[in-house]
Amino acid sequence: MLNHRLAALLVFLACVISPLTIHWITTPGASWLRPYFAWLLVIIASWLWQRRRGRYER
Repeated sequence: MLNHRLAALLVFLACVISPLTIHWITTPGASWLRPYFAWLLVIIASWLWQRRRGRYER
């Protein structure tokens, strides 16, 4: 069953945070590591979420 509050929160955060993140990553003269750092954060967050979710479903 879909949790509508969680989905609404995720959509809201995506609308607010994604423009800021894109601007932060594409700033001229910025470090070339920024896009990789952003992807690393996404991977770690999804790993933690799946790990915690797996405990409750066993």
